[in-house]
Amino acid sequence: MASIKQLYEQDRDTINKWIGRGKKRYTLLYSAANNGCDPTTFHTNCDNKGPTITIVYNTNGNVYGGYTRVSWMSGSGESVYDGDAFLFFLKGTSGQKPCKFTIKAPEYALTMNKDCGPVFGKGPDLLTFQNVITKVTDSLPLPLNSVMSPGTYQISAETVTEITGGTFDAEDVVVYAVEDVAQETYLPTPWREMDLPSWNSDLLNLLKKDIEEYWPLKEMGVSEDVIPYINILLLGPVGAGKSSFFNTLNSLFRERLSIQARAGSSDTSLTKSFNVYSIISNRRPLRFRICDCRGFEDAHGVDLFDVEAILDGNIKNKYTFVDKSHITKDSPFYRRDPKMHDRIHCVAIVVDANNDPDYPMTEHVQEQIKKTQELMNQKGVPQLILMNKIDGLSESVRGDLSRIFHSQEVKERVEKLAHSLRLPPYTVLPMKNIDTEQRINTNVNILALYNLRQMLRAADDYLLNYLDEFSGDKFEPNYEKSSDTM
Repeated sequence: MASIKQLYEQDRDTINKWIGRGKKRYTLLYSAANNGCDPTTFHTNCDNKGPTITIVYNTNGNVYGGYTRVSWMSGSGESVYDGDAFLFFLKGTSGQKPCKFTIKAPEYALTMNKDCGPVFGKGPDLLTFQNVITKVTDSLPLPLNSVMSPGTYQISAETVTEITGGTFDAEDVVVYAVEDVAQETYLPTPWREMDLPSWNSDLLNLLKKDIEEYWPLKEMGVSEDVIPYINILLLGPVGAGKSSFFNTLNSLFRERLSIQARAGSSDTSLTKSFNVYSIISNRRPLRFRICDCRGFEDAHGVDLFDVEAILDGNIKNKYTFVDKSHITKDSPFYRRDPKMHDRIHCVAIVVDANNDPDYPMTEHVQEQIKKTQELMNQKGVPQLILMNKIDGLSESVRGDLSRIFHSQEVKERVEKLAHSLRLPPYTVLPMKNIDTEQRINTNVNILALYNLRQMLRAADDYLLNYLDEFSGDKFEPNYEKSSDTM
Protein backbone atom coordinates (compact mmCIF):
# COMPACT_ATOMS: atom_id res chain seq x y z
CA MET A 1 0.00 0.00 0.00
CA ALA A 2 1.32 3.42 -0.97
CA SER A 3 1.91 6.08 1.65
CA ILE A 4 -0.93 8.64 1.63
CA LYS A 5 0.15 12.23 1.15
CA GLN A 6 -0.14 14.13 4.41
CA LEU A 7 -2.42 17.13 4.78
CA TYR A 8 -0.25 19.26 7.03
CA GLU A 9 -1.70 21.51 9.74
CA GLN A 10 -0.60 24.63 7.84
CA ASP A 11 -2.50 23.39 4.77
CA ARG A 12 -5.58 22.65 6.88
CA ASP A 13 -5.43 26.14 8.38
CA THR A 14 -5.28 27.67 4.90
CA ILE A 15 -8.28 25.62 3.72
CA ASN A 16 -10.15 26.46 6.93
CA LYS A 17 -9.75 30.16 6.19
CA TRP A 18 -11.01 29.69 2.66
CA ILE A 19 -14.06 27.73 3.77
CA GLY A 20 -14.80 29.93 6.79
CA ARG A 21 -17.17 29.17 9.66
CA GLY A 22 -14.53 28.02 12.13
CA LYS A 23 -12.21 25.05 12.54
CA LYS A 24 -12.73 21.74 10.73
CA ARG A 25 -12.15 18.02 11.13
CA TYR A 26 -10.76 16.24 8.05
CA THR A 27 -11.55 12.53 7.62
CA LEU A 28 -9.94 10.56 4.80
CA LEU A 29 -12.57 9.00 2.51
CA TYR A 30 -10.65 8.04 -0.60
CA SER A 31 -7.13 7.79 -2.02
CA ALA A 32 -6.67 6.85 -5.68
CA ALA A 33 -3.16 5.54 -4.98
CA ASN A 34 -4.44 3.20 -2.24
CA ASN A 35 -8.06 2.44 -3.15
CA GLY A 36 -7.57 2.36 -6.92
CA CYS A 37 -8.21 5.09 -9.48
CA ASP A 38 -11.72 3.86 -10.14
CA PRO A 39 -14.89 6.02 -10.34
CA THR A 40 -17.00 3.27 -8.77
CA THR A 41 -14.70 3.05 -5.75
CA PHE A 42 -14.65 6.84 -5.43
CA HIS A 43 -18.45 7.03 -5.41
CA THR A 44 -18.77 4.10 -3.02
CA ASN A 45 -16.46 5.82 -0.53
CA CYS A 46 -17.53 9.45 -1.03
CA ASP A 47 -21.19 9.68 -2.09
CA ASN A 48 -23.64 11.23 0.39
CA LYS A 49 -20.87 12.23 2.82
CA GLY A 50 -21.57 15.98 2.96
CA PRO A 51 -18.87 18.65 2.48
CA THR A 52 -15.56 17.40 1.05
CA ILE A 53 -12.25 18.62 -0.31
CA THR A 54 -10.55 16.93 -3.25
CA ILE A 55 -6.77 17.26 -3.46
CA VAL A 56 -4.59 16.38 -6.46
CA TYR A 57 -0.89 15.76 -5.79
CA ASN A 58 0.76 15.89 -9.21
CA THR A 59 4.18 14.73 -10.29
CA ASN A 60 5.54 18.29 -10.49
CA GLY A 61 5.05 18.68 -6.76
CA ASN A 62 2.05 20.97 -7.25
CA VAL A 63 -0.99 20.53 -5.02
CA TYR A 64 -4.44 21.76 -6.07
CA GLY A 65 -8.09 20.77 -5.86
CA GLY A 66 -11.59 21.86 -4.95
CA TYR A 67 -14.09 22.21 -2.11
CA THR A 68 -17.82 21.52 -2.16
CA ARG A 69 -20.45 21.83 0.53
CA VAL A 70 -22.70 19.45 -1.43
CA SER A 71 -22.48 15.65 -1.28
CA TRP A 72 -21.15 13.75 -4.27
CA MET A 73 -23.63 11.48 -6.09
CA SER A 74 -23.48 8.84 -8.83
CA GLY A 75 -25.25 10.76 -11.57
CA SER A 76 -25.34 10.73 -15.34
CA GLY A 77 -23.71 14.12 -15.98
CA GLU A 78 -26.16 16.56 -14.37
CA SER A 79 -25.00 19.88 -12.88
CA VAL A 80 -25.58 20.68 -9.20
CA TYR A 81 -25.78 24.09 -7.48
CA ASP A 82 -23.29 25.04 -4.75
CA GLY A 83 -22.72 28.70 -3.94
CA ASP A 84 -19.90 27.83 -1.50
CA ALA A 85 -17.80 25.69 -3.86
CA PHE A 86 -14.33 26.85 -4.91
CA LEU A 87 -11.15 25.59 -6.53
CA PHE A 88 -7.75 26.19 -4.98
CA PHE A 89 -4.01 26.03 -5.47
CA LEU A 90 -2.30 24.93 -2.27
CA LYS A 91 1.41 24.73 -3.06
CA GLY A 92 4.01 24.31 -5.78
CA THR A 93 7.73 23.98 -6.29
CA SER A 94 8.27 27.46 -7.76
CA GLY A 95 7.18 29.46 -4.74
CA GLN A 96 3.60 30.34 -5.75
CA LYS A 97 1.40 31.37 -2.87
CA PRO A 98 -1.81 29.51 -2.00
CA CYS A 99 -4.81 30.88 -3.86
CA LYS A 100 -8.59 30.38 -3.80
CA PHE A 101 -10.64 30.55 -7.01
CA THR A 102 -14.25 31.43 -6.26
CA ILE A 103 -17.27 30.34 -8.24
CA LYS A 104 -19.00 32.63 -10.73
CA ALA A 105 -21.76 30.27 -11.95
CA PRO A 106 -22.88 28.32 -8.84
CA GLU A 107 -25.65 26.52 -10.72
CA TYR A 108 -22.91 24.53 -12.49
CA ALA A 109 -20.65 24.07 -9.45
CA LEU A 110 -20.42 20.26 -9.70
CA THR A 111 -21.02 17.61 -12.32
CA MET A 112 -22.35 14.31 -10.99
CA ASN A 113 -21.09 11.45 -13.15
CA LYS A 114 -20.83 7.82 -12.08
CA ASP A 115 -18.06 7.25 -14.65
CA CYS A 116 -15.78 9.97 -13.25
CA GLY A 117 -13.95 10.94 -10.12
CA PRO A 118 -14.68 14.38 -8.62
CA VAL A 119 -15.79 16.88 -11.30
CA PHE A 120 -16.01 20.64 -10.62
CA GLY A 121 -17.78 22.97 -13.05
CA LYS A 122 -19.40 22.61 -16.43
CA GLY A 123 -16.20 23.19 -18.43
CA PRO A 124 -15.32 20.99 -16.66
CA ASP A 125 -13.11 23.36 -14.68
CA LEU A 126 -11.57 20.35 -12.91
CA LEU A 127 -12.28 16.76 -13.92
CA THR A 128 -9.87 14.71 -11.85
CA PHE A 129 -10.14 11.40 -13.76
CA GLN A 130 -12.60 9.30 -15.74
CA ASN A 131 -12.94 5.57 -16.18
CA VAL A 132 -10.56 3.13 -14.48
CA ILE A 133 -6.87 4.09 -14.52
CA THR A 134 -4.31 1.38 -13.75
CA LYS A 135 -0.67 1.90 -12.78
CA VAL A 136 1.77 -0.48 -14.45
CA THR A 137 3.96 -0.58 -11.32
CA ASP A 138 3.67 0.94 -7.88
CA SER A 139 6.47 3.38 -8.71
CA LEU A 140 4.75 4.90 -11.75
CA PRO A 141 2.45 7.93 -11.42
CA LEU A 142 -1.24 7.91 -12.26
CA PRO A 143 -1.58 9.00 -15.91
CA LEU A 144 -4.72 11.03 -15.21
CA ASN A 145 -7.01 11.76 -18.16
CA SER A 146 -7.80 14.97 -16.32
CA VAL A 147 -9.41 18.07 -17.83
CA MET A 148 -9.30 21.71 -16.69
CA SER A 149 -11.40 23.92 -18.97
CA PRO A 150 -12.23 27.27 -17.27
CA GLY A 151 -15.81 28.46 -17.34
CA THR A 152 -17.55 28.07 -14.01
CA TYR A 153 -14.83 29.22 -11.59
CA GLN A 154 -12.63 32.30 -11.68
CA ILE A 155 -9.63 30.68 -13.32
CA SER A 156 -8.03 31.19 -16.73
CA ALA A 157 -6.08 29.00 -19.14
CA GLU A 158 -2.88 30.62 -17.86
CA THR A 159 -3.90 29.82 -14.30
CA VAL A 160 -4.40 26.15 -15.22
CA THR A 161 -0.80 25.96 -16.45
CA GLU A 162 0.42 27.56 -13.22
CA ILE A 163 -1.72 25.26 -11.07
CA THR A 164 -0.66 22.02 -12.75
CA GLY A 165 2.89 22.95 -13.69
CA GLY A 166 2.02 21.76 -17.19
CA THR A 167 1.13 18.14 -16.40
CA PHE A 168 -1.91 16.20 -15.20
CA ASP A 169 0.07 13.10 -14.15
CA ALA A 170 -0.45 12.60 -10.43
CA GLU A 171 0.86 10.64 -7.52
CA ASP A 172 -2.53 10.65 -5.80
CA VAL A 173 -6.06 12.06 -5.77
CA VAL A 174 -7.38 12.28 -2.21
CA VAL A 175 -10.84 13.15 -0.88
CA TYR A 176 -11.52 14.22 2.71
CA ALA A 177 -14.82 14.74 4.48
CA VAL A 178 -14.92 18.19 6.12
CA GLU A 179 -16.85 18.73 9.37
CA ASP A 180 -17.28 21.74 11.63
CA VAL A 181 -15.82 20.88 15.02
CA ALA A 182 -15.88 24.01 17.15
CA GLN A 183 -18.21 26.85 18.00
CA GLU A 184 -17.13 30.45 17.74
CA THR A 185 -15.05 31.65 20.70
CA TYR A 186 -16.45 34.82 22.26
CA LEU A 187 -14.36 37.09 24.45
CA PRO A 188 -15.96 38.33 27.72
CA THR A 189 -15.12 41.95 26.83
CA PRO A 190 -15.08 43.45 23.33
CA TRP A 191 -11.70 43.75 21.62
CA ARG A 192 -12.84 47.06 20.13
CA GLU A 193 -14.78 49.60 22.17
CA MET A 194 -17.38 51.42 20.08
CA ASP A 195 -18.44 53.99 22.72
CA LEU A 196 -21.99 53.13 21.77
CA PRO A 197 -24.99 51.72 23.63
CA SER A 198 -26.46 48.29 22.97
CA TRP A 199 -27.16 47.24 19.39
CA ASN A 200 -30.83 48.08 18.89
CA SER A 201 -33.08 50.47 16.99
CA ASP A 202 -32.11 53.33 19.33
CA LEU A 203 -28.46 52.91 18.37
CA LEU A 204 -29.40 52.71 14.69
CA ASN A 205 -31.34 55.98 14.94
CA LEU A 206 -28.50 57.66 16.86
CA LEU A 207 -25.92 56.74 14.23
CA LYS A 208 -28.25 57.68 11.41
CA LYS A 209 -28.87 61.11 12.98
CA ASP A 210 -25.09 61.65 13.34
CA ILE A 211 -24.58 60.89 9.65
CA GLU A 212 -27.49 63.05 8.50
CA GLU A 213 -26.24 66.03 10.53
CA TYR A 214 -22.60 65.65 9.50
CA TRP A 215 -20.74 68.40 7.71
CA PRO A 216 -16.95 68.53 7.34
CA LEU A 217 -15.10 69.94 10.37
CA LYS A 218 -18.33 70.97 12.02
CA GLU A 219 -16.72 70.86 15.47
CA MET A 220 -14.02 73.30 14.26
CA GLY A 221 -16.62 75.92 13.42
CA VAL A 222 -16.09 75.60 9.65
CA SER A 223 -19.10 76.92 7.73
CA GLU A 224 -21.20 74.53 5.66
CA ASP A 225 -20.58 76.50 2.47
CA VAL A 226 -16.78 76.17 2.68
CA ILE A 227 -16.61 72.46 1.83
CA PRO A 228 -20.07 71.00 1.16
CA TYR A 229 -19.11 67.32 1.16
CA ILE A 230 -16.21 64.91 1.46
CA ASN A 231 -15.35 62.12 -0.97
CA ILE A 232 -14.72 58.52 0.10
CA LEU A 233 -12.99 56.36 -2.54
CA LEU A 234 -13.53 52.59 -2.54
CA LEU A 235 -10.61 50.56 -3.94
CA GLY A 236 -10.00 46.83 -3.97
CA PRO A 237 -9.86 43.57 -5.89
CA VAL A 238 -12.65 42.42 -8.19
CA GLY A 239 -15.51 40.84 -6.23
CA ALA A 240 -14.58 42.26 -2.83
CA GLY A 241 -17.91 44.12 -2.52
CA LYS A 242 -17.13 47.79 -3.22
CA SER A 243 -20.36 48.55 -5.07
CA SER A 244 -22.34 46.47 -2.57
CA PHE A 245 -21.18 48.72 0.27
CA PHE A 246 -22.75 51.74 -1.40
CA ASN A 247 -25.93 49.74 -2.08
CA THR A 248 -26.06 48.82 1.63
CA LEU A 249 -25.83 52.48 2.67
CA ASN A 250 -28.29 53.60 0.03
CA SER A 251 -30.79 50.91 1.07
CA LEU A 252 -30.50 52.08 4.66
CA PHE A 253 -31.47 55.68 3.91
CA ARG A 254 -34.04 54.78 1.26
CA GLU A 255 -35.57 52.20 3.63
CA ARG A 256 -35.82 49.62 0.88
CA LEU A 257 -33.45 47.34 -1.03
CA SER A 258 -31.41 49.44 -3.47
CA ILE A 259 -29.28 48.17 -6.35
CA GLN A 260 -28.30 51.54 -7.80
CA ALA A 261 -24.62 50.56 -8.08
CA ARG A 262 -23.97 47.55 -10.27
CA ALA A 263 -22.82 44.64 -8.13
CA GLY A 264 -22.48 40.91 -8.56
CA SER A 265 -20.06 38.09 -9.29
CA SER A 266 -17.67 38.21 -12.23
CA ASP A 267 -14.09 37.36 -13.08
CA THR A 268 -13.60 40.93 -14.31
CA SER A 269 -14.64 44.19 -12.72
CA LEU A 270 -18.32 45.05 -13.13
CA THR A 271 -17.40 48.68 -12.48
CA LYS A 272 -15.86 49.99 -15.70
CA SER A 273 -16.01 53.70 -14.90
CA PHE A 274 -15.39 56.17 -12.09
CA ASN A 275 -18.77 56.57 -10.40
CA VAL A 276 -19.65 59.18 -7.80
CA TYR A 277 -22.74 58.47 -5.73
CA SER A 278 -24.67 60.78 -3.44
CA ILE A 279 -27.08 59.49 -0.81
CA ILE A 280 -30.38 61.30 -0.34
CA SER A 281 -32.08 61.64 3.03
CA ASN A 282 -35.08 63.87 3.75
CA ARG A 283 -34.96 65.01 0.12
CA ARG A 284 -31.43 66.40 0.31
CA PRO A 285 -28.02 64.89 -0.45
CA LEU A 286 -25.92 64.10 2.58
CA ARG A 287 -22.52 65.76 2.96
CA PHE A 288 -20.43 62.89 1.71
CA ARG A 289 -20.10 61.03 -1.57
CA ILE A 290 -19.07 57.44 -2.25
CA CYS A 291 -16.68 57.11 -5.19
CA ASP A 292 -16.51 53.68 -6.81
CA CYS A 293 -13.53 52.76 -8.96
CA ARG A 294 -12.72 49.87 -11.26
CA GLY A 295 -11.59 46.82 -9.30
CA PHE A 296 -8.00 45.66 -9.31
CA GLU A 297 -7.54 42.44 -11.28
CA ASP A 298 -4.77 40.33 -12.78
CA ALA A 299 -5.69 41.05 -16.40
CA HIS A 300 -6.24 44.81 -16.20
CA GLY A 301 -5.13 46.92 -13.28
CA VAL A 302 -6.22 50.45 -12.55
CA ASP A 303 -3.54 52.70 -14.05
CA LEU A 304 -1.57 54.48 -11.32
CA PHE A 305 -1.83 57.77 -13.22
CA ASP A 306 -5.63 57.44 -13.15
CA VAL A 307 -5.54 56.70 -9.42
CA GLU A 308 -3.45 59.81 -8.77
CA ALA A 309 -5.80 61.92 -10.89
CA ILE A 310 -8.77 60.61 -8.89
CA LEU A 311 -7.05 61.38 -5.58
CA ASP A 312 -6.24 64.91 -6.73
CA GLY A 313 -9.80 65.55 -7.97
CA ASN A 314 -8.87 65.73 -11.66
CA ILE A 315 -11.24 62.99 -12.87
CA LYS A 316 -14.93 63.72 -13.25
CA ASN A 317 -17.88 61.43 -12.68
CA LYS A 318 -18.55 58.73 -15.34
CA TYR A 319 -15.02 58.64 -16.75
CA THR A 320 -14.57 55.21 -18.38
CA PHE A 321 -11.29 53.41 -17.75
CA VAL A 322 -9.34 52.22 -20.78
CA ASP A 323 -7.12 49.12 -20.66
CA LYS A 324 -3.39 49.88 -20.82
CA SER A 325 -4.06 53.60 -20.98
CA HIS A 326 -4.94 56.52 -18.73
CA ILE A 327 -6.77 59.83 -18.82
CA THR A 328 -5.19 62.81 -20.59
CA LYS A 329 -5.58 66.49 -19.88
CA ASP A 330 -7.46 66.86 -23.18
CA SER A 331 -10.21 64.51 -22.03
CA PRO A 332 -13.62 66.12 -21.35
CA PHE A 333 -13.58 64.14 -18.09
CA TYR A 334 -10.37 65.81 -16.89
CA ARG A 335 -10.82 68.66 -14.38
CA ARG A 336 -7.91 71.08 -14.74
CA ASP A 337 -8.50 73.17 -11.62
CA PRO A 338 -9.81 70.91 -8.84
CA LYS A 339 -10.93 72.45 -5.56
CA MET A 340 -10.68 70.95 -2.09
CA HIS A 341 -14.17 69.44 -2.38
CA ASP A 342 -13.14 67.62 -5.58
CA ARG A 343 -10.30 65.69 -3.92
CA ILE A 344 -10.50 62.28 -2.26
CA HIS A 345 -10.47 62.72 1.51
CA CYS A 346 -10.45 59.09 2.63
CA VAL A 347 -9.80 55.74 0.90
CA ALA A 348 -11.35 52.45 1.99
CA ILE A 349 -9.52 49.38 0.67
CA VAL A 350 -12.23 46.72 0.35
CA VAL A 351 -11.12 43.11 0.94
CA ASP A 352 -13.02 39.82 1.16
CA ALA A 353 -12.71 38.57 4.77
CA ASN A 354 -12.93 34.95 3.59
CA ASN A 355 -9.66 35.15 1.66
CA ASP A 356 -6.50 34.02 3.40
CA PRO A 357 -5.52 37.12 5.46
CA ASP A 358 -1.84 36.39 4.81
CA TYR A 359 -2.54 36.36 1.05
CA PRO A 360 -5.81 38.34 0.69
CA MET A 361 -5.35 38.79 -3.07
CA THR A 362 -3.14 37.59 -5.90
CA GLU A 363 0.47 38.77 -6.01
CA HIS A 364 -0.21 41.00 -9.03
CA VAL A 365 -3.21 42.66 -7.40
CA GLN A 366 -1.38 43.04 -4.09
CA GLU A 367 1.46 44.78 -5.94
CA GLN A 368 -1.06 47.21 -7.46
CA ILE A 369 -2.49 47.89 -3.99
CA LYS A 370 1.02 48.41 -2.59
CA LYS A 371 1.89 51.02 -5.23
CA THR A 372 -1.43 52.75 -4.67
CA GLN A 373 -0.82 52.80 -0.91
CA GLU A 374 2.60 54.37 -1.47
CA LEU A 375 0.94 57.07 -3.56
CA MET A 376 -1.70 57.72 -0.88
CA ASN A 377 1.00 57.89 1.78
CA GLN A 378 2.83 60.55 -0.22
CA LYS A 379 -0.34 62.60 -0.44
CA GLY A 380 -1.35 62.02 3.19
CA VAL A 381 -4.70 60.45 2.27
CA PRO A 382 -6.00 58.36 5.19
CA GLN A 383 -6.56 54.67 4.48
CA LEU A 384 -9.00 52.26 6.08
CA ILE A 385 -9.64 48.59 5.30
CA LEU A 386 -13.24 47.50 4.82
CA MET A 387 -13.07 43.79 5.66
CA ASN A 388 -16.17 42.64 3.85
CA LYS A 389 -18.28 39.45 3.97
CA ILE A 390 -17.43 38.66 7.60
CA ASP A 391 -20.60 36.55 7.89
CA GLY A 392 -18.66 33.84 6.04
CA LEU A 393 -16.15 33.48 8.88
CA SER A 394 -18.47 31.64 11.28
CA GLU A 395 -22.07 30.62 11.79
CA SER A 396 -22.15 32.52 15.09
CA VAL A 397 -21.13 35.84 13.55
CA ARG A 398 -23.55 35.24 10.70
CA GLY A 399 -26.36 34.71 13.19
CA ASP A 400 -25.61 37.69 15.44
CA LEU A 401 -23.56 40.59 14.09
CA SER A 402 -23.98 42.47 17.36
CA ARG A 403 -21.31 40.22 18.90
CA ILE A 404 -18.75 40.86 16.20
CA PHE A 405 -16.37 42.72 18.50
CA HIS A 406 -16.46 39.82 20.97
CA SER A 407 -15.43 37.30 18.30
CA GLN A 408 -11.93 35.86 18.69
CA GLU A 409 -11.90 34.70 15.07
CA VAL A 410 -12.81 38.14 13.69
CA LYS A 411 -10.18 39.74 15.96
CA GLU A 412 -7.47 37.42 14.63
CA ARG A 413 -8.56 38.01 11.04
CA VAL A 414 -8.43 41.79 11.58
CA GLU A 415 -4.91 41.63 12.98
CA LYS A 416 -3.57 39.43 10.18
CA LEU A 417 -5.19 41.49 7.43
CA ALA A 418 -3.82 44.70 8.94
CA HIS A 419 -0.33 43.20 8.95
CA SER A 420 -0.70 42.02 5.35
CA LEU A 421 -1.69 45.51 4.12
CA ARG A 422 0.79 47.28 6.44
CA LEU A 423 -1.80 49.29 8.35
CA PRO A 424 -2.69 49.40 12.07
CA PRO A 425 -5.43 46.99 13.23
CA TYR A 426 -7.69 49.89 14.26
CA THR A 427 -7.99 50.84 10.58
CA VAL A 428 -9.72 47.53 9.74
CA LEU A 429 -13.52 47.80 9.69
CA PRO A 430 -15.40 44.46 9.65
CA MET A 431 -18.44 44.65 7.38
CA LYS A 432 -21.36 42.63 6.04
CA ASN A 433 -23.25 44.03 3.06
CA ILE A 434 -26.84 43.28 2.17
CA ASP A 435 -27.07 40.27 -0.12
CA THR A 436 -29.92 37.84 0.36
CA GLU A 437 -31.91 40.13 2.66
CA GLN A 438 -35.06 41.57 1.13
CA ARG A 439 -35.81 43.65 4.20
CA ILE A 440 -33.91 46.13 6.33
CA ASN A 441 -31.59 44.38 8.80
CA THR A 442 -30.88 46.45 11.92
CA ASN A 443 -27.52 44.87 12.76
CA VAL A 444 -26.23 45.17 9.18
CA ASN A 445 -27.27 48.83 9.14
CA ILE A 446 -25.66 49.59 12.51
CA LEU A 447 -22.36 48.11 11.32
CA ALA A 448 -22.56 50.02 8.01
CA LEU A 449 -23.24 53.34 9.76
CA TYR A 450 -20.51 52.76 12.33
CA ASN A 451 -18.00 52.06 9.54
CA LEU A 452 -19.20 55.08 7.56
CA ARG A 453 -18.79 57.28 10.63
CA GLN A 454 -15.17 56.09 10.96
CA MET A 455 -14.58 57.08 7.32
CA LEU A 456 -16.08 60.54 7.88
CA ARG A 457 -13.88 61.04 10.93
CA ALA A 458 -10.80 59.99 8.92
CA ALA A 459 -11.75 62.51 6.22
CA ASP A 460 -12.06 65.24 8.86
CA ASP A 461 -8.57 64.38 10.10
CA TYR A 462 -7.27 64.82 6.55
CA LEU A 463 -9.03 68.19 6.20
CA LEU A 464 -7.45 69.49 9.41
CA ASN A 465 -4.15 69.63 7.51
CA TYR A 466 -5.68 72.17 5.11
CA LEU A 467 -7.67 74.26 7.55
CA ASP A 468 -5.86 77.44 6.56
CA GLU A 469 -6.89 77.00 2.90
CA PHE A 470 -10.64 77.01 3.42
CA SER A 471 -11.00 80.76 3.73
CA GLY A 472 -9.99 81.11 0.09
CA ASP A 473 -11.77 78.03 -1.20
CA LYS A 474 -15.41 78.99 -0.97
CA PHE A 475 -17.89 76.64 -2.55
CA GLU A 476 -20.24 77.92 -5.20
CA PRO A 477 -23.66 76.37 -4.43
CA ASN A 478 -25.21 74.00 -6.96
CA TYR A 479 -24.79 70.71 -5.17
CA GLU A 480 -26.72 68.47 -7.54
CA LYS A 481 -24.91 69.77 -10.60
CA SER A 482 -21.57 69.09 -8.93
CA SER A 483 -22.68 65.57 -8.08
CA ASP A 484 -23.47 64.89 -11.74
CA THR A 485 -20.32 66.33 -13.24
CA MET A 486 -17.49 65.31 -11.01
